[in-house]
Amino acid sequence: MKATIEQLFQMQDQSMIYNALPRTLKPGYTFGPHSHENVEICLMKEGECDIIINGENVTVRKGELLIIFSHMIHSFHVNSNRPAVFLQIHFCPESLTDINPRVNEGLTFLHYMTDRHSAYIYQPFTDQLLSCVERICQEMNNDTEMFHISLANIYIYELLFLLSREIEKSVRRKFNVDNPIVIRAIHYINQNIEYPLTLDEISQSCNVTTRYLSKIFKSYMNITVNEYILIAKIELAMNYICNSNLTVTTISSKLGFSSGQYFATVFKKYTGVTPREFKTLRNKDI
Repeated sequence: MKATIEQLFQMQDQSMIYNALPRTLKPGYTFGPHSHENVEICLMKEGECDIIINGENVTVRKGELLIIFSHMIHSFHVNSNRPAVFLQIHFCPESLTDINPRVNEGLTFLHYMTDRHSAYIYQPFTDQLLSCVERICQEMNNDTEMFHISLANIYIYELLFLLSREIEKSVRRKFNVDNPIVIRAIHYINQNIEYPLTLDEISQSCNVTTRYLSKIFKSYMNITVNEYILIAKIELAMNYICNSNLTVTTISSKLGFSSGQYFATVFKKYTGVTPREFKTLRNKDI
């Protein structure tokens, strides 16, 4: 028990959560496509929002939740005439992946998060789950109180158990990327995104021809390999802008863009704003 208390106390300086906050998106709002390493959870409280994941449109309505797993390409569109009001959490999965395999198999949500196949989960949410997410958002935005990070981290573990229980009880939609070659290509790209990448090199890493990889990648992901590479680069650029002191010019060069102008053009295509505009935004990830 003593070790557990000490570990929880140390959490006050080690947040597992990238952001947690209420969102209100106006009618006509659009953002993306983009991807990120964080797991994303959205609970719709009012209105509805179309969230496109790997080319598949999921309309999330009041009382429903959508969980988007790491590196899944997604975008937001509010096509109704009412605002979409929801709670959103982005949290780092790495702190939950080094767990005993028996525990991983026993906790459904944890298993989905670490199996490298799951793209999203879509289902109704309960009042208990809503309460947990509300408490996470409250603590993450309450930096005047002691232990607010530690409490938010503890609530993430509560969320893990609640989601596992509710996934087992609910009729759910779960989308998988279940082609091993596509999965291998995605992970090769993500692991080498700061280096020059070619379709030929990625194909060789998957032991297939470039033509075959192009065909099945587009079939499963609804975008080309090169488009995925650009989105992965923009994902990393967003992380650098948020979490480093690197200049936009340095980031552009580091990620292998031929010019700062081309980098800015690609960045705006996938985020809706320029890199410099993105840097000034308070809550940078949607």
